[in-house]
Amino acid sequence: MARSDWHRPSPEKFAVSEGMRRLAMEVAYNGSGFSGWQIQSGQRTVQQTLGDAVSSFLGFPVVVFGSGRTDSKVHAMGQVCHFDVPDSCVIPPSAFEHALILPPDITVRRCYDAPPLFHSRFSAMAREYRYLVRSCKDFTCFENGLSAKVKNLPPLDLMQSYAGLIKGTHDFSSFCASGDLSESHFRDIYESEFLIEDSVYGGKVLVYRITGNAFLYHMVRSLVGTMLALAQTMAPKEKFSQILESKDRSQALDTAKPEGLYLWRISFDEDEFKWFEEECQ
Repeated sequence: MARSDWHRPSPEKFAVSEGMRRLAMEVAYNGSGFSGWQIQSGQRTVQQTLGDAVSSFLGFPVVVFGSGRTDSKVHAMGQVCHFDVPDSCVIPPSAFEHALILPPDITVRRCYDAPPLFHSRFSAMAREYRYLVRSCKDFTCFENGLSAKVKNLPPLDLMQSYAGLIKGTHDFSSFCASGDLSESHFRDIYESEFLIEDSVYGGKVLVYRITGNAFLYHMVRSLVGTMLALAQTMAPKEKFSQILESKDRSQALDTAKPEGLYLWRISFDEDEFKWFEEECQ
């Protein structure tokens, strides 16, 4: 899919106002105690918590905009957000990495000056998610709320056969929750793979890594849940392909729990996945 087909607003529409400058922050958070990223009345959210901390530190109201919404109990290692401050503000960006009064389940990894036309959501070129799965025999109390749990880890080669079918440009209607408001269900997926890694808690962890230009509501969790369900019956990759090509939500199987999902990284590098567009032309 050409980037011109992403239908994003012109950068000038979200440019920083005159007399202001834009700061970007990369943050990590444990989503277990949050009702997601986006502000919701009466709920504890990451966006509200960060906004309150920044506003308190600066002494005036600030709205924090994120690169992507994460659902309740979903985590982030590399969420990126931005906010604007007056040019007269002499506080260096590095101060926000240490001086904000935040709860222990949020960490500011870095803060930096962003270009005037930067927008944490609309300037993002790719988003990487990871999903962690542990077997019951290896699961420990330290991982509660931080990874999903299955009876036994499925064969890696089988999971890889499913994951390989996801790469490319597809209509992901089969893996889109009913609450999604996107005009198009087509998405570009640059990377899709399963890995087996050693866990610091002992045993192995199954890691699903997926990178794309954008994602539909519950798309990653639906993909993972369906692949894990198919693996239980050792279904061939052709079965997963049928579900994908059906463009029918009722054909998808399980939706994986939010606890294992992490928004891992946001890429703003226009060249990183340029090869994908060139190959598809």
